[in-house]
Amino acid sequence: MAVPDDPAMIRAKKRVEEVSAFYYHLMVFVFLGFFLIIIDRMSGPNDRFAGLDWAFWIVLFWGLGVVGHAISVYFGESRLQKIYEEEKAREQ
Repeated sequence: MAVPDDPAMIRAKKRVEEVSAFYYHLMVFVFLGFFLIIIDRMSGPNDRFAGLDWAFWIVLFWGLGVVGHAISVYFGESRLQKIYEEEKAREQ
C-alpha cells in the first residue's frame, strides 16, 4: 500500500498532471486552430498579412508554443532526471 507522502507517488502525480495539461493544451490548439482557419477562410482573401492569411500566423506561433510544451513535458527536467536516476541505479 502506498503512503500518501511517498516521494514516488508525489512525482507520479506531478507527472500525470504535466501530461494531462499538455494534452489539454494540444486539444485546445487543434480545435481552436481549426475554427480560426474556418473563420479566416470565410472572411475572404483581402485580410492577408505578408501574403499569408492571419490565421496562419496565429496557428504557427501557437504551434511553436505547443511544441515547446511537449518538449518540456517529454524531454524536460523531470524526464532527464528520471533517465539519470535509472542510469545511476543500473551502475550500482
